[in-house]
Amino acid sequence: MYFLFLKLVNTDYKEDVILAMQSVGIARATAIDGHDLDTSLADEFSFFSGFFKSEEERMREQIVITALCEDKNQVRRMLDMLREADIDIDKEAILRVILMPVASVFDKDMGWQNFDEV
Repeated sequence: MYFLFLKLVNTDYKEDVILAMQSVGIARATAIDGHDLDTSLADEFSFFSGFFKSEEERMREQIVITALCEDKNQVRRMLDMLREADIDIDKEAILRVILMPVASVFDKDMGWQNFDEV
């Protein structure tokens, strides 16, 4: 079991990423809206901006997606699906994926589970 942490830097690809995740069986994910703090703080970004966002403000937006994965191959297949859809994840700043082994999990459906591979 693995914990997937995906930072979507280019939110134009949100639907593509979510569809690819669903297609490889990554379910029950959580999406969190965020901002790139490096550029926000450097540009003295106002957290209380108006209703209309400039292109510059839109480029600061990010989405963090977290989920549990059964194995690494699910994430590899997800990335391959994005490539097959002509999304150039290898050359453009679109996303960052971090995959961490999980020692234990508890929820209503699974109960308490330990994983020996960690």
